[in-house]
Amino acid sequence: MRIIVVGAGSIGAHVAYRLQEQGAEVVLVESGIPGGGTSSSSFAWLSSFPQMSWTEEPGRKSLRQTVHSRFHKLTEEIGGDWVQWVGTLTWGTPGEREALREAARSCSDQGVGIQLFDAATVRSRMPGLRVEDDDEFVFEPDSGWIDAPALIERLLHRFQGLGGKLRCRTRVAALLRAGEAVSGVLTETGDTIEADAVVNAAGSWGSHLAALAETALPLDLVPGLMVYTNPVDPALLLGCVLDSPTWLLRPDPSGGIAIHWRGEGMTSVHGGNGWSASRILADIAQTVPALDGVGVARTSVGIRPIPPGGPIVGELPWVPGLYHVLSHGGIGWGPVWGDLAAKELLHGETVAELKAARPERFFLQPPELGRFADDAEQQPLGSAR
Repeated sequence: MRIIVVGAGSIGAHVAYRLQEQGAEVVLVESGIPGGGTSSSSFAWLSSFPQMSWTEEPGRKSLRQTVHSRFHKLTEEIGGDWVQWVGTLTWGTPGEREALREAARSCSDQGVGIQLFDAATVRSRMPGLRVEDDDEFVFEPDSGWIDAPALIERLLHRFQGLGGKLRCRTRVAALLRAGEAVSGVLTETGDTIEADAVVNAAGSWGSHLAALAETALPLDLVPGLMVYTNPVDPALLLGCVLDSPTWLLRPDPSGGIAIHWRGEGMTSVHGGNGWSASRILADIAQTVPALDGVGVARTSVGIRPIPPGGPIVGELPWVPGLYHVLSHGGIGWGPVWGDLAAKELLHGETVAELKAARPERFFLQPPELGRFADDAEQQPLGSAR
């Protein structure tokens, strides 16, 4: 089976590798360089706490339970040191204490290994962390972070070693059609690549690719700020991921610290923008004194594609041959989407856990009026204005 995967970020790399590994002839098309988009500007966190305490659609909940085991298996399969299982320390303010405890109970009941710490325990284990006496903490040992560029490089090395073809700096200008079915792509340089199926793994550009098939798929694009510090003394590094109410912090392969600013109020799950990288760093240094005076090496903004209602996985029945894999958390969920895409595209399976992720959900309900700036223009003819 000939398959074109569009987008060589985390999701595209996982899907292309798994399809090629299971016998497909895959061409991976990337408009820039592999991993050069949001995948290189992501905190790339792996954690089951507090995520397993969330109320979710049952299929997605079931798949979430497999994320860490898939990463452990992938490490054995492809080798490399791209994942760091260093643990995560999460804490909240006194006002969040009960919510933290309830989330801890829920995760523990579902088999997540966690430990509850008080401030004295944290000070003894992490003397470089300044905490308040009434703070409470949850530590999850089986969690950590991913060096996403290194993982993508590893996947694509294996992908090409298996005969997969990678075409960088190749932008898709149009989708080829054979009747209603998508049968390949036309590039901006006029090259035609034919295939039995095309996978839309274009991330924040996923709506644009879908539009080439006259398909309207919505994505909320939420910018996320990452700050990377200059190298610091390894003895000062806390080692694990720190998950605070307003920021996330982890070691970075550069020898510095990678910081994701959450802030507050941008969306229900993602915070507002920080004023400046230096101001963010100064704020965090109040809790991590070792960062006081450490300069900012660089910043980046990842444009995170967040499909309303959760991931979009599968093809529309009336547009066969165009299989979408669009998801927030593309690094953490990459192995899941690679495995399931191979099951459905190559082996003809219908994965039951993906029922709520199907793209046709956007076409089976009336549109919501009043969401956009042109609200008045959305009113039915003859209605009161």
